[in-house]
Amino acid sequence: MGVALLAACCPASIALADWKDDIGYPELVAGLTRLGIPIPNGGGVPIALVEALQVSGGTRSYKPDPLYFDFDAAGDPTLTAVTFIDGSKNNCGAAPCSGFSTHARGQARVIFGNSLSIAPAANTVTLYEANDYLSKILHAPSGGVPAAQDFRVQNFSWIGTLDSTSEDILALRRFDFLIDRDNITAVVGINNNTNPLPPLLGQSYNSIAVGRTDGVHSNGLTNLTNYGPGRSKPDIVAPLSTVSVATSSVSSVATFLHSVVSGTDAAKSEVMKAILLAGATKNEFPTWSRSTTQPLDVTYGAGEVNVFNSYLMTMGGRYWGSNVPSSAVGSHGWDYQSISPGEENELHYSFIVPEGSTAPELSIALTWNVEVPNHFSSQSLANLDLKFTDSLGEIVDQSVSTIDNVEHIYLQGLTAGDYTLTISTDAPRDFGLAWRMSTLFDVPSADFDGDGQVTGRDFLAWQRGFGKLLGATHTEGDADGDGDVDYDDLLYFQSQYLPTVMPEAMAAIFAVPEPGTALLISSGVLVFLLRRRGG
Repeated sequence: MGVALLAACCPASIALADWKDDIGYPELVAGLTRLGIPIPNGGGVPIALVEALQVSGGTRSYKPDPLYFDFDAAGDPTLTAVTFIDGSKNNCGAAPCSGFSTHARGQARVIFGNSLSIAPAANTVTLYEANDYLSKILHAPSGGVPAAQDFRVQNFSWIGTLDSTSEDILALRRFDFLIDRDNITAVVGINNNTNPLPPLLGQSYNSIAVGRTDGVHSNGLTNLTNYGPGRSKPDIVAPLSTVSVATSSVSSVATFLHSVVSGTDAAKSEVMKAILLAGATKNEFPTWSRSTTQPLDVTYGAGEVNVFNSYLMTMGGRYWGSNVPSSAVGSHGWDYQSISPGEENELHYSFIVPEGSTAPELSIALTWNVEVPNHFSSQSLANLDLKFTDSLGEIVDQSVSTIDNVEHIYLQGLTAGDYTLTISTDAPRDFGLAWRMSTLFDVPSADFDGDGQVTGRDFLAWQRGFGKLLGATHTEGDADGDGDVDYDDLLYFQSQYLPTVMPEAMAAIFAVPEPGTALLISSGVLVFLLRRRGG
């Protein structure tokens, strides 16, 4: 049996602080701050860190140093130090444990550390050594039913293999069984460099396999003959320089999101996976592609994780699919339901791209778990399909893989009209669904009150709506039709107001503001605008 770390250690400064910038975190924080909404921080989410044994010099450990500054109370948003629970009870194998693992410390800092993570208030963390987890939690390759795991997020920044392919498959079945039974968002690494996909744990169905944005990781199609060969891995990528910390960054995002959706069906493992995949961005990858039968790119999966997009889907809320198409869903949202075979049991979701608008981007992810019986001698995969049709019933796109437990539709430049998303299945199964759709007016307008001219009253409309992240209307200050009210809309106001009304001196004052100068706009300049309106 062999279990290996994905990197010997996690360097202290590999642009770790920048990863949050790349996944939309600053934009989300700024938006929530404008709205007066507390910033989610992972608080209350139980998580587990499963680490391979690090043996180096005088170190033989799987645990981070609990006294490291990133885990103390002083820097924590709740002024609480991290409580580490040793699930493996100091079991370092043949020799005693000694020292602490720098690799474990690196993952811990990214997942829940005070300075590097986006979930610094996740302060109860259970630690496992990987071999101990395999044998005593999964009871792999053979043994009793896996032990119960009361965690929402588990991180596995290591790869491995047992003594044979058949034993690897038994371990994977147990892992997927545990994820499904205990409703865990399990985030696993694949490997650095372009080596073949390792058997454990990246070839599981129900976990989320992570690679690197630069593509320097194991990738391609799963290759275990009796466990779903031909599925694309990874599922998602992250902008870090090792697969270890890329994996941990996705765990941090998942922990952040779980602190938002706790107590709702969005916390189901299927829904959280769908929210992460649907939120992923593709603009970083000119070669990204999918097909109707291959839902994910073989190198980049669904794309790069993006917490801003994923958060907006939780903010959009739940929309229930129905057997008969009903009122339109919002631009962002999710669902969790059970579905049965038969045309009469198909579930439908209505989408509308408003007249005079185009949808530059529509991303939809459907995920469900493979079922594994508790004798672990087989697995059963329901075949769910996605079909997206126009108002005439013509297929615009579809995702109909017969081997994956994920379907993904990604469209650009969708024209105005009514559309229907249909989910069908060949066997009863629960599923998670998530989507996001951006729209833009074909002709942007800052005439928010519709009186035919752009005046100070229109600025008042923008000012009142400023900061709205989702569902904004044109009358609320959304000039470009993207559903929010931000500085882009102010740009349109400026361009349509300045040429005919604003004197050159005032134009200089009214330059596009940084967030810190918003008060200038809301005070002195407003007086000028209202005077112009009255004159």
